[in-house]
Amino acid sequence: MNNSKLHILFVLDKVNTNVKGIAPLRCKLTYLSKRKVFSLGLFINPDYWNNREQKAKPQNQENNFVNTQISLIKQKINQAFLFLQVQETIFDVEDIYLKYKGKDSKVSKTLLEVFDLHNERMQKLIGKEYTQSTYNKFKEARSHIKNFIKH
Repeated sequence: MNNSKLHILFVLDKVNTNVKGIAPLRCKLTYLSKRKVFSLGLFINPDYWNNREQKAKPQNQENNFVNTQISLIKQKINQAFLFLQVQETIFDVEDIYLKYKGKDSKVSKTLLEVFDLHNERMQKLIGKEYTQSTYNKFKEARSHIKNFIKH
């Protein structure tokens, strides 16, 4: 089990302050020296944000709502982190974010699935970046790999 710590930081994005004078709140997750930054969908007046305490102050209806939402988000992120730790699989900050959002972790693809994906993209680029003969060679390579795997 990995004993690395998850760091959750809520920051105010003052650069993107809108015409109403409110700025979006973002969350920075850091785990194993990798960072994931995402928007919370919450906005607050920059004068009301206390960066040290990670809270909106003074107490009023809007600030209480923001503080409650931040608390719930932090709880959900910690829950996702604990869930991934209990599974005892290797995971990264992206997996924590996906679990928080209610999505499954990144799905692994088989070699043939990757080949099919590549060939589909390549087929769309025939005449622009690839020729028909190059595409045919990749189709042939896929069939050889398929036969090799069966063997």
